[in-house]
Order: sequence, then C-alpha cells, then structure tokens
Amino acid sequence: MKQSSRGVATHQKWSWRRWLPIAGVLVGVLAIGVWQVSSRTAEPQLREAPEAQRILAVQANMPFQILIPAYLPPQFDRTNVEIDVSQMGPGGEPMVHLAYRSAQGTLFFREWVPINPDKEVLAGSRPIETHWGNGWLLKQGETLAAIWADVGPMRISAYSPDQKAVTVEQLLQMVNTLGPASNSQVFSFSVDLPSVRQVEPPPPYEVPIKDGVQEFTLVVTPGGYDPLRFSVQQGLPVRMTFRALGQVGCGKELVLPTDSRNTLSVYLKSDTEVRTVEFTPTEAGTFLFNCSHQMYRGVMTVRQ
Repeated sequence: MKQSSRGVATHQKWSWRRWLPIAGVLVGVLAIGVWQVSSRTAEPQLREAPEAQRILAVQANMPFQILIPAYLPPQFDRTNVEIDVSQMGPGGEPMVHLAYRSAQGTLFFREWVPINPDKEVLAGSRPIETHWGNGWLLKQGETLAAIWADVGPMRISAYSPDQKAVTVEQLLQMVNTLGPASNSQVFSFSVDLPSVRQVEPPPPYEVPIKDGVQEFTLVVTPGGYDPLRFSVQQGLPVRMTFRALGQVGCGKELVLPTDSRNTLSVYLKSDTEVRTVEFTPTEAGTFLFNCSHQMYRGVMTVRQ
C-alpha cells in the first residue's frame, strides 16, 4: 500500500504474533502494513508515534491490540492522549477509548471486538468506502461526524463533536491509516486526503407473508434497530413485535408513520417488555421511523 505526503516513508509488516480470545473463539490478529509517505524536500525519516509506548503499556491488559492512526492533524496532542479502558462495548465487551485533544476540539476513538457485529449499527448513518472495506458515516449538521469501520475482527468508532475541528475527509484518512502501536507506527501530519464515496445501502429486509399477514420482530439495541430497513406490501396487515435488547433509554418508544397522515406510537415500560401491534399500510412510499428523541432511526418501505 502506498500513500503520499511531505513527511516520512516506511514499509512495515505485521508479524502474526497474537490471537484474540473473544467469546471463547480465537480470532487472528489483523495483518497490517504501515504506510509509505514520500518526501519532496528531505530524505525519508522514521518517526515513532509519540503515544506508542503508553498504548503498549495499556495494551498488555487488553484482549486485543490497540490501533492508532498514522495520520493525525498537527493540532492534536498525541503525546498526552487520554486512554480509558473502564468503558464497555455495546454488548459488554472490553473497549478502549482514546481522546486526542486540541484547542479547536477533541477527537475520539473507540475500539472493541463486537460479540454480535450484525446487531450493532451506527443509527442514522450511510455506508461509505474505507481502506478496510465498507464503513459507515454519520453527519449531524456542522457538529458531530462519526465513522465506523471493521478492521479485521475489531470495530473502530472515530468521531468528533465539531466538524470545524476535524473534517469528514480527515476523519476518513485517520481511519484508513490505523495501525498497531507494537509496530512502532509512524505518524504524519500531511497526506493527500481521500474523497468520501458512498456505498449503496443493502436492500431492505422483506417481511414474509404468512396466512395473509406480514409478521416480523423489530428489535432496538444500544446500536440501533434490527432490521434497520424493512419492506412491507401495501394493503396487507402487518403484525409487528417490538422489543429491546439491552439498555436503550429513549429507544423504548417507537414512533412509526404508517402513511403520510397516521403515526403509530409504541412504548415499552421496561427494557424487558415485549409489545405486539398491528397496522395495515395503505400508501406506498418510504417512511422514516425513530425513537422519541430521534437518536435511533430506521426506514420502512411500503411497496405496491
């Protein structure tokens, strides 16, 4: 892999030395090459990331190798990165939380190995291309920007609450240049930033029809709805079971438009309650559903 810059240049290879014990399964650590950056004005020089030794000290007690970005804008303080391992992932997994601070704002990285990766979604996001394959991008106006990417068995969440401090393109480049601290990850301030290219979302889940009724279960988890997108037939009754999995806060209330004039509201009194409701979609189209605070969002498609 090759990337261009005014800074440093190197080639390194991961030496498959560690395996990750998660849920009783040994997961191979990702083989990662660290980046080549060509210089226009000086001879190439190797530069170790300033936070590497602190990361390695914490990593000794974690069930996975912690990844750090080779690219980071110069205003962020790498040396004094804040490392927190007290938080847990959406499924209760061990997680590391890194915070890089600057006068303009803060950049956060969360890393964990999901137990149920398909159940964890970045609510309200759209799929994009990353170096690691497909990822997910969430933008909220000019404030929050977040990217999720799966790097081997690991899931990385990189986000900033202020897009004036970090652009989406910069955020994507940080995700694209993630590498292991154990390989003396090089760092750079200047690279050619990638463009953000959207990936077409997967087709919605088609609710099956049995005895003239469309029946399915909608689950809300700390990561969002499952299914996130579903499709039903116009004019046929729908029987939907709504339940929560984990602590979802405002996600216990579902606001689901059944057409352009009517909205169905379902409220769970507890995280363990299960509710079954019925409605008949009378109007073809796309309808966005959400929780009471619009923190969780999904899409229902009614086809003719």
